[in-house]
Amino acid sequence: MAYPFVESPHVNRTSGRQIDLIVIHTMEMDEKGETAENCAQWFRNPGAMVSAHYCVDADTIVQCVRDQDVAWAAPGANSDGLQIEHAGRAKQTGRDWSDAYSTAMLERSATLAADLCRKYQIPVTWLYAPDLQAGKRGLTTHGAVSKAFKRGSHWDPGLGFPVERYLALVRSQLGQRAVPADVKSLKDDPPLLKVGSEGWQVKRLQKLLRQQGLFPDEAKIDGDFGPITQLAVEGFQQWHDLEPDGIVGPLTWHTLLTAEVSAPADGRTLQPA
Repeated sequence: MAYPFVESPHVNRTSGRQIDLIVIHTMEMDEKGETAENCAQWFRNPGAMVSAHYCVDADTIVQCVRDQDVAWAAPGANSDGLQIEHAGRAKQTGRDWSDAYSTAMLERSATLAADLCRKYQIPVTWLYAPDLQAGKRGLTTHGAVSKAFKRGSHWDPGLGFPVERYLALVRSQLGQRAVPADVKSLKDDPPLLKVGSEGWQVKRLQKLLRQQGLFPDEAKIDGDFGPITQLAVEGFQQWHDLEPDGIVGPLTWHTLLTAEVSAPADGRTLQPA
């Protein structure tokens, strides 16, 4: 699909390149009606010295760099990456990413990302810093690129970015279904768990939630993802400013596995948003 083109001079031109990554950014600009256009004009500024391939807001996508050219956005993932900027800020919480503006923007962005995944045969897989260091292909964030290659300190789009929801939107555009949790290895790729999931992965989840003080002592660790487990997951997500959707995908797993053992300061079980 062709998008309005506002050319940035901050590029390395090529006659063609291998594209392995889609890198998600936030513009660090307020969510407004012309944020994509304003960001594109900034990239056009000779003094900016930065650029991205696409700028997305709630109603517009503007292209600033041709896919075949290298944008100056995420050192370490510029040569093989496509950079997508989103209106908003890295400090946004899961709730912020769920308002009407962000919802419309993410749907628009997911359509773009799906087109790019299809065109360049990029797998709809979320990549963390170790994955980038290993040379895997997929979707990632500027923050993960900074951690992987130590060539910047940017952390956008932030921990509140709704990874699971975004991947689901991209897969939906491609007509794909999520891989069932019982055929995925936690070591290789965290399993997607939700109400109805069963097995040892759910038992591990329940144990982790109990360590956080969110899975009741009287509840049995039985490997059955039911309403009690869902409420505990939503409480954990709320406490860590993640989207409280009760689905345990890559970002929730990552936060669970790296979180210190703790509980809400007032000792109460958190309620879903």
